[in-house]
Amino acid sequence: MSAVDEKDEITMESLAERHGVAVVVVDENSIEIASANNNSICSHLYDSPDFGAACAEYCGKAFAMATAAGDAVDYECHAGLVCRAVPVVQGGKQMVAIVGRTFLRSENYRRATEKAAAGDWRRFPQNELFDNVLLSASPIPIEQLGREIGAVSKPLTAEPLAAEPPGRLGRKAKTKPAEIDPPLIAAEQTPSQTPDPFETSLLNYRLPEQEQEASVERPMIGGDQTLADREAWRAFIPTLLKVSYRLACRRILEFLARQYGIESALWLQRDGQQFEMAAVLGDLEDKPVRIDIPVDDKRIRAAVRDDSPIVLREVQSAANKKARVIQLFPVVIGGEVRNALGIARDEIGPELSGRILNFCRYVASRLEILRLRDAVEQQARIGRILKDFNDQLRDIDSDNFWQELTAIMARLVEAERASLLVVGPTEELTAKAAVGTPVDISTMPDLGSRVARTILEKGKPALVADVNKASLASVDAERLYKSPSFISYPIVFGGAGIGVLNFTDKHGGERFDKHDLEVLDSVAPQIAVALDRISLRDKVGEFAQLSVTDPLTGLLNRRYLKERLAEEINRSDRSGEPLSFLMMDVDDFKSYNDRFGHPAGDDALRMVGSILRQNLRGADVAVRYGGEEFSVMLPATSIDEAETIAQRIRTHIERTDFPRRRVTLSVGVAALTPELSSVDGLVSAADKALLRAKEMGRNNVQVYDRLMDGEDNVH
Repeated sequence: MSAVDEKDEITMESLAERHGVAVVVVDENSIEIASANNNSICSHLYDSPDFGAACAEYCGKAFAMATAAGDAVDYECHAGLVCRAVPVVQGGKQMVAIVGRTFLRSENYRRATEKAAAGDWRRFPQNELFDNVLLSASPIPIEQLGREIGAVSKPLTAEPLAAEPPGRLGRKAKTKPAEIDPPLIAAEQTPSQTPDPFETSLLNYRLPEQEQEASVERPMIGGDQTLADREAWRAFIPTLLKVSYRLACRRILEFLARQYGIESALWLQRDGQQFEMAAVLGDLEDKPVRIDIPVDDKRIRAAVRDDSPIVLREVQSAANKKARVIQLFPVVIGGEVRNALGIARDEIGPELSGRILNFCRYVASRLEILRLRDAVEQQARIGRILKDFNDQLRDIDSDNFWQELTAIMARLVEAERASLLVVGPTEELTAKAAVGTPVDISTMPDLGSRVARTILEKGKPALVADVNKASLASVDAERLYKSPSFISYPIVFGGAGIGVLNFTDKHGGERFDKHDLEVLDSVAPQIAVALDRISLRDKVGEFAQLSVTDPLTGLLNRRYLKERLAEEINRSDRSGEPLSFLMMDVDDFKSYNDRFGHPAGDDALRMVGSILRQNLRGADVAVRYGGEEFSVMLPATSIDEAETIAQRIRTHIERTDFPRRRVTLSVGVAALTPELSSVDGLVSAADKALLRAKEMGRNNVQVYDRLMDGEDNVH
């Protein structure tokens, strides 16, 4: 056995330390005799009353599987951890060593972090659950350790376990560096050189073309230094997990400054195939930085392989005689490059480089928990914002629509100042409303020529962190802006720009960020439809508005629906967004009229129309189709979402106390598909689903697609 010196006592600690995976020895009763470097996830799940049974189906049966096979057995447990059960004889007794308990696939690690952030594992303290998470790039360490343990003739011993807290078996060992799996595809990408007036002037760092890849000897760090670092890291992690993701990224840089004297640094996160800035510290705060190297670049792979930084040099210019240098350390989580640390130094010694890399690996998995937690919270926040926005949009006073809409939008992104510009009949921009502006913008010459006109032409929003560093003409001092950050957001309907929303002076002097854009993206369809409808009213006047409105319920009528549905189908074809349609019928309405009279029937229809308005979003279009029939157009809505909305409306009707008797609704649901791509086809499909709902006993929702598959959906 060449890998192990037989003269030395072989301990589980030494084996686990060498290979960076867990070792757990169990007897015939599946009781853990000893362990080393155990995965902290296993420590929590195995003893949990909720998840222990699932663990018992895997590690709990490891002894039986390995002894029955007479050889090593590989398996992946319910938590996504890869293990190998190896038969061993210790002190004349048959036992089994469980080797591994490590993540080999990035999707399994991501699933685990999502469970911890917002799923079944949320009940566990995150700093403890991810205290010692094991990540490997390949099964090779598991295979090698399995062979070594199987060949050991002396008893496997572990260092005393009494010093460990309950539930933490074995002293934690250093995890080996992970490599990228699957391999990154080498791809040379040249960033666009087209100037963008809304892009902040950046310090542009690239890898010099002449710089060659080189295999770098991995630094060796003394045991005392490693132990001291680990103690500092362990003290730091609990403070990290108590703050937001963005603040945690900043805290990481501050820790590096205190612990290793790194005065100027940046922390990057992966966004698609590029890196984006998450936090910056020191001299790099003076000017935003762009890292011109894609995540899947072959040089990233080389840096991970060699445990060495990539040297990026600032692009030289006439104003920049001495190019600064950033040492970029890619950080791997679950087999993927998820982050990178950039340090503004010309050189970093191998000993310090190794210590920094080990810290990044240690902290990265904990940071991923925060990122996913923030993403879940942001998604929930967007949902709440969208609901509140739809409620407010529905209640806007039509006489003061423009001003109230602008005020609502300003509150959504916490802007103290906002304006709404709308395209006029001659394609000029007209100021419809403004909030917090000290001057009357409607009197300004060439309104929108500085920003808004370009935004409309581009069809994409501009998010500017610092207008003083962007390629834009200076603004009049009389506007008295409090902060340099702004957002200019185009409103697009039917493929054409119809307006622009501008936001400045973020509350508290903060800068607008991509979360603000996410908020605007979530409500943009509703804004576009609302602007289109109010513009239609302004254009055609009161008489034309009445001609498309049902006088009894106040809903739009069938005439309006046909034109709007055609527009939405064309828009959906261009954008690829889904479109769904509901047909509804009040059950047994003829008997309601016959028994209680037509005035009572009219009252019931008015109540149905009111309930429709209460349950729909700002972009949805509710129509009285005719008699007791109603329909609803649902832009940007999938068939499953449409079914949920239909069920909500049906349930609301069913539970409402109507004056005379209980009223129920049958609903048919259809969605735009390549086969249903016309107005008549979509309406006909929803009508067929409605007919099936009637046949199924009324007061239920049927989906056209399921009818074609021979299924019924009765609720």
